[in-house]
Order: sequence, then C-alpha cells, then structure tokens
Amino acid sequence: MKNVLMGIQIVLSILLIISIIPQETKNAIPSQYGGEGNREYFKPKGKDAFLARMTKISAVLFFINAIAMLLI
Repeated sequence: MKNVLMGIQIVLSILLIISIIPQETKNAIPSQYGGEGNREYFKPKGKDAFLARMTKISAVLFFINAIAMLLI
C-alpha cells in the first residue's frame, strides 16, 4: 500500500510542477512604493482559470496523500 501511495505522490508532484510553471506572475510594485499595484478587476478566464483550478486541486490531493502516507 505504501508503494502505491508513493507512486501517487510522485504523479501529483509532477502534476503540480506542470500546473505551476506556465502560470504568469503578477510582480507589480505595490502602490505605497510608487507602483500601480496588482489591479485585477476581472476573474481569470481560459488557460489561467484552468491552471489555477488544476493547481488548487492537485495541491489538496498532494497534502491529503502526504497525510495518508504518514498515517500508514
């Protein structure tokens, strides 16, 4: 059982890497330092929304699997 959980953990970690790397970073300088800040008024659509959802789901599954590995 532990080998199966370890295999799932490896797959989930690769999935996390694949879903995090192509995401765009929002490195705007905050407004208190003279920059415009991060002004997103609309929800992300298309690829950005899919990658964000994939990251959240795989991160939750990764941590649940890690806890399951700890308990077994």
